[in-house]
Amino acid sequence: MYPHPLLSGRRGRDGFTLVELLTVIAIVAVLTSLLLPVATKAREGGKRANCVANMRQLSAAYLLMVGERNGELVQASGGGKTWYTEMESYVPLKTGNDFLRVSCPSALANLKSLGYQYTVTRPSYGLNAYIGPEGVTPRIANLIKPGATVLLGDSSIVGNKDGMNMGIAANGNNLITSYHRDKSAIAYFDGHTAHVDQAFVSLMKSTRNTEGSEGSIFWKGF
Repeated sequence: MYPHPLLSGRRGRDGFTLVELLTVIAIVAVLTSLLLPVATKAREGGKRANCVANMRQLSAAYLLMVGERNGELVQASGGGKTWYTEMESYVPLKTGNDFLRVSCPSALANLKSLGYQYTVTRPSYGLNAYIGPEGVTPRIANLIKPGATVLLGDSSIVGNKDGMNMGIAANGNNLITSYHRDKSAIAYFDGHTAHVDQAFVSLMKSTRNTEGSEGSIFWKGF
């Protein structure tokens, strides 16, 4: 029996030819190359949003604590206390999971890339270690421009045991660190947040304030 003439042309066409297969692979490769940067950017955007949310939560808790202490600023550390242990009544900061929950995802990824475990004992953010006039108990009333004075910032990595520095400063080892595509996340005393590059941080380090003393409004707040 002869095949139906309309079906005779489909013999041997049940699968892809080599050319068709290579064409499909090439198209998939092109689409992947186009979508991968978009996916990477979206993922980084999600980490930034998480980071900003964490900083706002910690900043709000810190400012609430300061308000209930008649405006007296809590230092990064001193006398066996740290700014985050003092905030335990305002936001849970006791267990490793507490610290991980309020830490920057990008900073934690950087910590992991160095081979450190996630046994961090503090958040990934550091408190401004220069705030307030020297020799005087700093108060929020001393701040001339709260919207230009840094409160918290992405902290540098200490090591496997502690994770991050508890403070940030213009000099030394506890510098503001870039975890967001060469930018660092910071929160100001008025509650707003920003991502700044190293050029900005360096400028704020070298700028003198109106009184002529070393440092700037960004660090000392007065």
